[in-house]
Amino acid sequence: MRKILSALIIFLACINLSAQKPLAIALRPRPSAAEAGAARLLQAYLQQITAQSVPVPASGAVPEGYAPVFIGAHPDLPKYGLQNPPDLQPDAFFLQGKNGAFLIAGGGEMGAEYGVYSLLELLGCRKYSPRDSFIPEIKNLLLPDYQAKTEIPAFPYRELHYEPAFDEGWARWHKLKTNPKKNEEWGMFVHTFHRLCPEEKYFTEHPEYFAWNGKQRSTGQLCLSNDTVKQIVIETLREAMREKPAAKYWSVSQNDNFDYCKCARCAASDVRYGSPAGTLLAFVNQVAATFPDKTISTLAYQYTRRAPQGIRPAPNVSVCLCSIECNRGKDIEEGCTDFARDVEEWSQLTDNLMIWDYVVQFRSYVSPFPNWHTLQPNLRFFQKHGVKMMFEQGSGRDRSEFSDMRAYLLAKLMWNPQANMDSILTDFGDGYYGAARPAIWEYIDSLTTKLLRSGARLDIYATPQMEAHTFLCEECIAHYTDVLKKAIDAAPDDSAQKGRALAASLPVLYADLELEKILDNGTFIPDQKGGAHYLPFHKAEDVASFVKACRAFGFNNLHERGYSPEQYSIDYQKYIEEGHVWHQFLQRKIHGTGAPVFLLESAAPPSPQYEHGSLETLLDGRRGTDDYHYNWLGYQGNDLNVTVRVINDWPDKELPNTSAVSIQFLQDQQSWIFFPEKVKIEISSDGEHFQTVGEENFDIKPDGEKSVRRVEKSFTPQRLRAVRVTAVNRKTCPPWHSCNGNPCWIFADEIVVR
Repeated sequence: MRKILSALIIFLACINLSAQKPLAIALRPRPSAAEAGAARLLQAYLQQITAQSVPVPASGAVPEGYAPVFIGAHPDLPKYGLQNPPDLQPDAFFLQGKNGAFLIAGGGEMGAEYGVYSLLELLGCRKYSPRDSFIPEIKNLLLPDYQAKTEIPAFPYRELHYEPAFDEGWARWHKLKTNPKKNEEWGMFVHTFHRLCPEEKYFTEHPEYFAWNGKQRSTGQLCLSNDTVKQIVIETLREAMREKPAAKYWSVSQNDNFDYCKCARCAASDVRYGSPAGTLLAFVNQVAATFPDKTISTLAYQYTRRAPQGIRPAPNVSVCLCSIECNRGKDIEEGCTDFARDVEEWSQLTDNLMIWDYVVQFRSYVSPFPNWHTLQPNLRFFQKHGVKMMFEQGSGRDRSEFSDMRAYLLAKLMWNPQANMDSILTDFGDGYYGAARPAIWEYIDSLTTKLLRSGARLDIYATPQMEAHTFLCEECIAHYTDVLKKAIDAAPDDSAQKGRALAASLPVLYADLELEKILDNGTFIPDQKGGAHYLPFHKAEDVASFVKACRAFGFNNLHERGYSPEQYSIDYQKYIEEGHVWHQFLQRKIHGTGAPVFLLESAAPPSPQYEHGSLETLLDGRRGTDDYHYNWLGYQGNDLNVTVRVINDWPDKELPNTSAVSIQFLQDQQSWIFFPEKVKIEISSDGEHFQTVGEENFDIKPDGEKSVRRVEKSFTPQRLRAVRVTAVNRKTCPPWHSCNGNPCWIFADEIVVR
């Protein structure tokens, strides 16, 4: 028994000695710059973890009594049973741990550094966001045993357009293209026609350089069959390359509109190749031939998305295929089969395919967007089809709903789409949310389940109002609120996890505030003047709390156009004051039957695409805002001609004494919505004969801003049986518009009879 105890004491002493063995970093005698940089990085982290000095001997020799971490090939590797690293492509790395030693080797400029970050994660380090990291304290650090493994990125080019990735340290840790590196590598990046052949320089004297849109020359795009345009583009590129000679990628790509050239030569080329993409590709290939040592990038986007026939991209041409039209509620293979077809067809034409994917809701950064279940299947699909470059577009430099967690997950999946997504999220959630994680997971699962059960489309340009009958219904919001309250209550007071749980609840609060604009949860309080004041369901302090929380948690903009929480508060208060109308007479019902006292007639039916085409939208008491998706009635290519008529059975002596009629219109030219050319308001005392009380003409000019304009006409007070509003649609988008010739819209709302 004594012998056994003695052996046990010696064994335990050996373990203790091993645990206390200090660390050193070993480099070969003439390391590469990448290896030396990785060694300095690892040294800083290991010294922070162990609170001990970690030497990097200049001689490259492993100091006596130290446990070594080798960076790159080294003559002492066999002493520890470590193998010589294989040849590695750029960004790839090799790891092996054995006999108390560890080896990191990497390819290219970043492989060794990426290997360092992977070892640090094996040791328990995490970088959840640029603001939130975890570095453990391990005084007696043992290097882990690790079976020899080479990691190669699924996509050689990985760029993530989310706020965390704009932090260089976070991006490097997560093996992504950093913003400084991108600026170094890209000479021009997408939508470059306006830079390569500037309209301000050429259009006045040479309109033929620009697109013929069917009616006139337009600056929207270039005429790609014009040889002079090709030479201008080549010379512009040549000059730009002199100024930035190290840049590898140069984009020769369409501007962000549909106004492509339809002249006889371009149209014939489109027919020849079966797609405008062929005409673009023929042009880009000729440009690329002039710069064989550069990669010329172009877009397969909207009208050029479909792969052409009878032409291939040149070897130094990279095609960036964009998924902007896809339903985000389903993975691409199931829910966007035409885009899946495009990926397959383009991948058969080129090995230089880039995917521009969209993973955020642009109109509502701070709104629930349950697309989690699509992220991994989509990246696996792209990997299967040999995609080389991935660009995942989130909310850019702005924080958005779960942006820290989405960025973390996407970075891991862009490196390896086959990774265990549940493990990644659970690891993130436990470290970032702590005790709040289970309830937050319950919320995300409930959100996703309700979306999938509804079968609704999840759109990147949606708003909460568009989803009010699916996963953002009133009952849904109440349920999510209860679940998120559990998350908030579970987190310790005054903890970072408490703040993160509160931030996770902001999207539901935002959705609830927005639903006020389409629901009748408030009440009208009659005043002594015969009018009424609207008392909203949400109080001013609710909006103030939302704005304060946005600032506290770094949500500086609510959508892609830079809409601040403070401006939202101002606009919300204006909507509460003006957005609800009390139709004192017209909203009455006939006693006993519940039938309205008025009838609505329209000469042409409104589009069923908005508010189900219900004419009652014009008298529902809710005014439209600058978002055409709700509270607006739309007419595409047709005039609005609507009559509001009091029912015949209503006695003349009880008709309202009326002195004004108003209606408002929306303009959002980017969405093909224009003010009408002319508005006419008519009144009738007998319901048969009408007299005009006012007309108003609209001067329609190019205007990129959304705006609402109200037309109101006053007249001598009189009892009326009917009013009529006519708005003349200009029928098609004007020649200067990027979608000229297409049927345009007028959007009208709330006929108010005072």
